[in-house]
Amino acid sequence: MKSYLGIDYGRKRIGLAISEAGLIARPLRTIENKGERKNLITFAEIIKKHNIGIIIMGLPVHKNPAMSNEVRAFAKTLESMNVKIVFQNEMLTSFEAEQNLAKKDRNLIDSVAASMILQDYLQILQEKEKKDGLQN
Repeated sequence: MKSYLGIDYGRKRIGLAISEAGLIARPLRTIENKGERKNLITFAEIIKKHNIGIIIMGLPVHKNPAMSNEVRAFAKTLESMNVKIVFQNEMLTSFEAEQNLAKKDRNLIDSVAASMILQDYLQILQEKEKKDGLQN
């Protein structure tokens, strides 16, 4: 079974979360954004180690189109690793993660935000499967 990887992309740090069974997302880690080439090496290792089949990219849908474009460009580079990329609205996830954590550790905040993005996607997927099951 393939795992899901959630990504909260940032210019300085990239938060990561994982779900092995597609039910519950958990923070995995935060990596430093070191540029496309070094990021691709790191992601290739993560994808292989955790048997990732689908990547859920948090897409900022707000006033800054430059950041959305940057996320889409990063996703395009990850597609070269034969994984499916899905975009999920990430509006306010970093803010919510920060509010929910007593300790203001940026690395933890980024990976928790990634787990929130991934969990939102998994919830939508579960609801769709439930709805499809009722219709059959």
